[in-house]
Amino acid sequence: MVKILQNHHFFLLLWAEQQNFSPMKEREIPKFLISRRYISALIAFIVLFSGFFLLVYQPFSLSIWFSTAETLHFTLSILFYILSIVILIVSRIVMYALQDRVELTVMTYIWWIMVENLLISLVYTLFTVEFFPIDGVSVPTLATRALMCVTFILAIPNFLVSFYAAYRAKCEELLATQYRLQRLSEEYRVLENSKQYEVEMRTSAEEKQAKSVNASPRMINLYDNNGTLRLTLNIDSLYYLESEDNYIKVYYKHNDKIVSYLLRCRTRSVEESLAGTCMVRCHRSFIVNINKISVMEDDKRLHFITLDDDSIKRIPVSKSYYETLVASLNTNVTMRNKVEA
Repeated sequence: MVKILQNHHFFLLLWAEQQNFSPMKEREIPKFLISRRYISALIAFIVLFSGFFLLVYQPFSLSIWFSTAETLHFTLSILFYILSIVILIVSRIVMYALQDRVELTVMTYIWWIMVENLLISLVYTLFTVEFFPIDGVSVPTLATRALMCVTFILAIPNFLVSFYAAYRAKCEELLATQYRLQRLSEEYRVLENSKQYEVEMRTSAEEKQAKSVNASPRMINLYDNNGTLRLTLNIDSLYYLESEDNYIKVYYKHNDKIVSYLLRCRTRSVEESLAGTCMVRCHRSFIVNINKISVMEDDKRLHFITLDDDSIKRIPVSKSYYETLVASLNTNVTMRNKVEA
């Protein structure tokens, strides 16, 4: 009998063994076994399954179970069936009510199920002894057979519903875990985006700083025909260069005054060394700093530029360099046409 009861709850014991290695008498039962949804499903399934089983199989054919062939037998069978269901319902209601007051362990749950089966078996035994005594069968034998039959019948729905409930509980646990992982993934993605944003901002700041450094005034070096360095100055202080034979006059601002420096070298050599800077050739004899141009004038088909220092005379612009100069001018240069009447 004990072996049958253990088989009855084999699934529950197996589930409990997978959780930890503490003794069964100390291990709590899974929460789903005492949930309202599980208890309702279990009772409903037991009602359907046991009713079907009794009607179809009439267990063991040993006159131990009630026959449905006669009206009295059928009425007593229905009464026994209802009392059995009431025992199960009351038992599970009490279990549900005690879950917050008493620690329900695996061993407690097993004993609880055994008591349920025992009570149902005793009801059957009392009905049989009172209304249908069986010759040659003692009361202990009858009670033992009844307990075995009840345990067998209830084991199947208990096992199936418990298995399904465990499956649903595991699915819900996996879904909850998946949801937590998704939340962690989203938080990680937000953190990564934040870090990436910080890196981009830092890189942008560094690039801006580098551009600022690159955009800052550069020093230029001027060499003579022998390759000797003769003059180093800030390109922002340089206004224009004027060639005279084999010499070049460099005009630049020093101590708020325009001064000149005479350099012996070819104009083409200087022009090549200033390529890519704001120094642009406007005439065969002149190379000007376009950042210093304040006005460009047309005077009877002749072109002139005026620099932003009044001490500097107007500088002619030849037709061959005019378009190149205009294309190089920045937007803050004011152009005007001067027409003489």
